[in-house]
Amino acid sequence: MINFSLTDLRYLLALAEEQHFARAANKVFVSQPTLSIAIKKLEENLGVVIFERMNNQIVTTPSGVKIIEQAYHIIHESENLLKIAAAQKDIYTQPLKIGAILTIGPYLFPQLVAQIMQQIPKLKLVVEENYTANLLEKLLNGELDVLILATPVEHKDLEQITIGIDPLNVICARNHKLAKKVQISQQQLQEETFLLLGEGHCFRDQVVQVCPSCNTSNNQFASLITTSSLETIKYMVAMNLGVSILPKLAQHNLPENIVAKKISKPEPYREISLVMRRNFARKELVTHVKEILISLLTTNN
Repeated sequence: MINFSLTDLRYLLALAEEQHFARAANKVFVSQPTLSIAIKKLEENLGVVIFERMNNQIVTTPSGVKIIEQAYHIIHESENLLKIAAAQKDIYTQPLKIGAILTIGPYLFPQLVAQIMQQIPKLKLVVEENYTANLLEKLLNGELDVLILATPVEHKDLEQITIGIDPLNVICARNHKLAKKVQISQQQLQEETFLLLGEGHCFRDQVVQVCPSCNTSNNQFASLITTSSLETIKYMVAMNLGVSILPKLAQHNLPENIVAKKISKPEPYREISLVMRRNFARKELVTHVKEILISLLTTNN
């Protein structure tokens, strides 16, 4: 028999996050005594000590950690229930919140938003660029609705749909010796100063898979320069400061002094996919977005 409410669970989560009764009470807009009584009653009803009180501090018990984890899940699912109900009335009521990694967002979002405005004017979009790990966290907690990623995702609550491929090419300055080559080999790359994205970018890992030695600081032939964005890499390559590998999506606004060269077979590429929660209420909208993105990827390649 259920003898607690969603409000009780929200009080519980507030205290778990704040680790302080007064701050937690302020967070949920109740008095401290009201919060304390609700937490004590919840513990009694569940028959589990969730928090140990020590002077002005509280400590979550091992059993409490499990209770809090499940409470998060229950609250999330209850909110999703309301979204499902609202979506059945009008799938355009809320904006569609789309996240993309930093090496995809700048090159797909402008075209995607333009196409959405033309084809589905009722649909409002909120877009965000971030690292893969941050985007996945926001997707799971409901801050985002769908992601555009370039890495495999394995999570029981998420669904991933491949929408296209993005070939990878070497870029170098027109007056660089590699500019005369038809194709570039890994051996040739490792003998050059190589420009690579910094830690945290999944595209960095994909480039390293293509050319492992390009990430080796002990490489006696070459040096490594790390940067924060593909755009920075482009302009440094244009100045003939080194060479790099760039996805095809990012090659449509290259400086005039840069040429793109294919890498020796098998030619590398990254898979672009959409990721959403399995129980997402407005999958019909994601289907529209998927069709537009497939068209854009086909055109860009």
